[in-house]
Amino acid sequence: MINFNKPLKILLGVLLGIGLVLFVMMFLGGNEPNVDPEAPDVPNFLTSFINWGIFLTIGAALLTLLFEVLKIVMQPKKAFRTVISLGVMIVLGLIALALADSTPLNIIGYEGTDNVRGMLILSDIFIFTAYLVFGISIILVLYVEIARGFRKN
Repeated sequence: MINFNKPLKILLGVLLGIGLVLFVMMFLGGNEPNVDPEAPDVPNFLTSFINWGIFLTIGAALLTLLFEVLKIVMQPKKAFRTVISLGVMIVLGLIALALADSTPLNIIGYEGTDNVRGMLILSDIFIFTAYLVFGISIILVLYVEIARGFRKN
């Protein structure tokens, strides 16, 4: 079996270093001039920092999918767990979709184009999914700790 620990540590260090450099550049790089004097200042490297976060998120999602597919191909008998977790994610998404509301928001001073049905539902799905996952995590942590307490006696 090939040991990937050292290359992975180097790769993670490089990714962390790039993120830290962009973070420092964002805070020390000054601000973009605003056309509107009432608008808040925007750091020069904010877009680069946000794009880096998007790159890391998409990369993590793609790698997760790749390794799950490889796991199913290499160990088909253990694919049941992957199918169960995929089913749980779909159920959570459907619950979040059922909770989503598409009523336009009355935001004073907002004149943008994102206060529409599709964006409102999408943002509600993300928010409710986060709430559900957070709540389930808390319940599972409590369950595990209580179960351990009874098991030791």
